[in-house]
Amino acid sequence: MEYGPGKTRTVEVVDYDPRWPEQFAVERALLARLLPDALAIEHVGSTSVPGLCAKPTIDVLVVVTDVGAVLERSAALGRLGYEYRPGSFAGDARHVFFRKVAAGRRTHHLHVLAADSPIPDDYRLFRDCLRSDHDAARRYAGVKQALAVRYAAERGRYVAEKSELVAELMARARLWRATGEP
Repeated sequence: MEYGPGKTRTVEVVDYDPRWPEQFAVERALLARLLPDALAIEHVGSTSVPGLCAKPTIDVLVVVTDVGAVLERSAALGRLGYEYRPGSFAGDARHVFFRKVAAGRRTHHLHVLAADSPIPDDYRLFRDCLRSDHDAARRYAGVKQALAVRYAAERGRYVAEKSELVAELMARARLWRATGEP
């Protein structure tokens, strides 16, 4: 996905890159120094699932007691390359979003969530289920690849079109958590 004057935003899904966990670890170390009060800094999203194709953007989950305290550090996050995107999750004041763009491409998404939000648990559950349930991961990969081709220039549509499968897989993940079986 490219950004900037004259650039076209596209959806690109690529094969799993074994460097993604290391890229996350580097980012985690930077963020841990900047956000020492974080309760958790975790790798989530498709790049956190070994073998799963993904948009080549590292999704980072940061869980904090006070989201406002992180917003006060927006300038420092900006020095790390993170751009605050107000309104990305407009309906949820406990979820703030930053993105990092380098060379015209998104490299990282930073999801900062309050500890009392249910969303961190959903991110973790979805990741962990895809790591354990190879059939679910395979289905998800197939849909993502097909939608990336179909909606290459429509990021919002790409996300919307996979939401039904994501909801189905989340229901499966909740059952997996309750029973221990995929």
